Amino acid sequence: MIGKIKALLANEGAMFFISNLVYSFSTYLIALLIPYKLNIETMAGFSAAFNIIMMLIFVFEFGLTVSYLRFNQIYKISDQINALIQLMIFALLFVLSQTMLGHYADIFFGVQNLGIAQSYIYLSIFALLSWIFFKTTLLAKKRVKFIIVNSFIILAVRVVFLLYILFWAKEIDLDMIYLYLFIIPFAMVIFLNMKYNIGFLAACKTQIAKKEIRDLFKRRMKQFILFSALTYIINGLYIYTNRYAIIYLVDEKMTTVLAELGYAMSFGGLILIFISSLRSYFLSKFNMSQMDAVMAHIEGLKRYRPYVLGGGIVVSALIAVVVNFIKPAYLSVDSPIYVFILIFASIVIAYLSLFSLLSKTFNFNMLELKLNIIRLVLVIVLVHALFKHYPIVAFALINLAIVGVEYYFAKTVLKRIYEKEKSGEKIESA
Repeated sequence: MIGKIKALLANEGAMFFISNLVYSFSTYLIALLIPYKLNIETMAGFSAAFNIIMMLIFVFEFGLTVSYLRFNQIYKISDQINALIQLMIFALLFVLSQTMLGHYADIFFGVQNLGIAQSYIYLSIFALLSWIFFKTTLLAKKRVKFIIVNSFIILAVRVVFLLYILFWAKEIDLDMIYLYLFIIPFAMVIFLNMKYNIGFLAACKTQIAKKEIRDLFKRRMKQFILFSALTYIINGLYIYTNRYAIIYLVDEKMTTVLAELGYAMSFGGLILIFISSLRSYFLSKFNMSQMDAVMAHIEGLKRYRPYVLGGGIVVSALIAVVVNFIKPAYLSVDSPIYVFILIFASIVIAYLSLFSLLSKTFNFNMLELKLNIIRLVLVIVLVHALFKHYPIVAFALINLAIVGVEYYFAKTVLKRIYEKEKSGEKIESA
């Protein structure tokens, strides 16, 4: 037994899996327990805020993590470029949180009526982005054990504040929830991530005086930003597609459906967090010259297909049954139905995305961009045509459309890779 534990702790992939399990569990506790302290109106506000903040994280992340993991394998200067862009993003978030510019951004992003102070919205994004960037840096530097340490710290702090909110706080509002559970627990991560970034930039301050180094930095920076920008557009379209129904419900003031669906989507959000981390791990392992590793990855995933589909139905049904028993009294049987649809669709998409993530390694980004536009159009049409009168049917069809496009994307990526591998042709980078 001790030998197995030591082997597990020595396995980088297993350690990264555990770290994401711990962090996802801390988020799950919030999604599970906080609704009991809210009524249907504040639950609708909490759900809308949570989903829109998740969307804005991807907006401000600017595709940076994927670019860094891709270029870090090729260029040593990627650390400095990544650090500089991060600091620019954080500066923008701080300005938005403290100035009138944030008010105009609120109107643009549709977050002005969520019942949360402007500063807490952008500071929450700041904190959660710091964790995403910090994890990516540690993953690239093979410091996975340090990720686990910080995951447990976040979990511990969240549990302390969650207990305070549930049992001792006399008055609860959304400002308190987001300050205590989405900002303060990440204080150490914010500090350490900033320390890394400043350290990376300080390390090259003597070299930057050389013209050839400055020219190299500019060329690599341009490559980095162009790849990030395209990834950003692709990810932004995907996240907007997944959250479009929530935005529609907020605009239409459909409070009851918003509370039901928002509660369900918080469970699906846990899978999104987990699979995003898993994708980051695999992206850090592959590059364009390792075709043997890529083909082994593909064949290994194919063997799990029946387990994913069969297990997905069972897991989705079990979670839906549990949700039916534990959901707050003000929610109806619609919540577990939404949960079943969302969890099963998320599991299938998560599985398919482990194939389609190879589009990043081999730069099939334009294909992904076109398909994400098609996916968004399909979702918009379904939401406006059906959601107001048949929300469950609409939600099922929306997820079917999202899964269908992801299946086509994964199948097309595999077809292209097989063709390249069979012909022996070298796949060029961006």
